[in-house]
Amino acid sequence: MRFSCILVVLLLLGSCASVKTDYDPSVSFSSYRTFGFYPEMRSGLNQLDEKRVTAAVEALLKTRGMTLSDTPDMYINIFTRNYERPYNSSVGIGVGTGGRRGGIGISGGIPIPIRSNAASQEVTFDLIDAGRDELFWQGVYEVKVRNNASPEAKEAMYHKVVQKVFSRYPPRKK
Repeated sequence: MRFSCILVVLLLLGSCASVKTDYDPSVSFSSYRTFGFYPEMRSGLNQLDEKRVTAAVEALLKTRGMTLSDTPDMYINIFTRNYERPYNSSVGIGVGTGGRRGGIGISGGIPIPIRSNAASQEVTFDLIDAGRDELFWQGVYEVKVRNNASPEAKEAMYHKVVQKVFSRYPPRKK
């Protein structure tokens, strides 16, 4: 029983922060050796955060042997969507009896206002074939954001986002 509860909790935690990807299975990913950032990128980030994200992407792709270029094989487009997810918490109260021939039960929930909403950001990375101007891979990751985070914490957060998303690139074909 205890093992089952632990397994359910781990599955729920794992599903909260997953990377979602989609790609064109007909694409030969090994043909992309150079990259650049989409010229008309509107990331939705402020300039400081956009620099943090692009620097993290550039550093990661360079470690994989790719080269930043003015005439790239692929463009990287980054965009974000910010939203607030309601934070709900309550305490349940129950009264009941379970005799041999029946049962009676009453229950209710009392909301506990710990905090109002949790700020979240969905970060999307589109990889676009520069020659054909076609999307061939997309990675999406949702992260909780703190508005009062230090510059170092923001840099670490975006570095983690880039690492998680690009851990799925190139896709492992089955």
